[in-house]
Amino acid sequence: MYIFLIVLGLVSIFHIIFIALKKEWLRRISKCFIVPLLLAAYIAGAEHPLFLIIAALSLGWIGDVLLINIRKQTFLMLGLTSFLLGHICYISAFIQRLGFFGYAGASGQINLPAIVIFTPPAIVLAMVVFRLIKPTKVLYLPVILYMAVLEALTLFGFQVFLFNQGVAGLLLLSGCICFMISDTILAYYTFRKLKISGSVLIMGYYILAQTEIIFGMLLL
Repeated sequence: MYIFLIVLGLVSIFHIIFIALKKEWLRRISKCFIVPLLLAAYIAGAEHPLFLIIAALSLGWIGDVLLINIRKQTFLMLGLTSFLLGHICYISAFIQRLGFFGYAGASGQINLPAIVIFTPPAIVLAMVVFRLIKPTKVLYLPVILYMAVLEALTLFGFQVFLFNQGVAGLLLLSGCICFMISDTILAYYTFRKLKISGSVLIMGYYILAQTEIIFGMLLL
């Protein structure tokens, strides 16, 4: 597992450097290796790799490849759909970890007060982000759906954290938050000219998100 993590770290660093230096073809190539290396590390490190996690990473990789051509609307929609399905796989894995679907040793509980407290600020945040993004009318519904799934991802990540308040739960929750930040910046620049700083932030938070969630799941 450790050799995959070392290579992953190196590839991620070089990828960010390639973005900053505008080395387009190197950026494209290095991007395609990030998630497969993380997937290899997960499979090597997990005693019983979960299909849902493998599916989430695989869909994330497909999304990465498709979004290389982000300026083409067909690739954009297919890429976002792939990420949406990947997020749903992560949510399902979190629900399983909470004790549903027969996951051994899990709590089997949902903290309802946390949901009640979490929901109002989540709705307000979603409204603020939606106004910030300013999507075209054609994309209103897809953007709202994607934001709802992102917030559900963070909500269930928070639920797992509440029942696993250690490094594992904290990593998993942090990964979900990083996903929200990365995808929000991506959505913002989807309707504007993408800057180098924006690309660096998108990929930096994205790599953190995937890595932290996977490490969190490995440590649970």
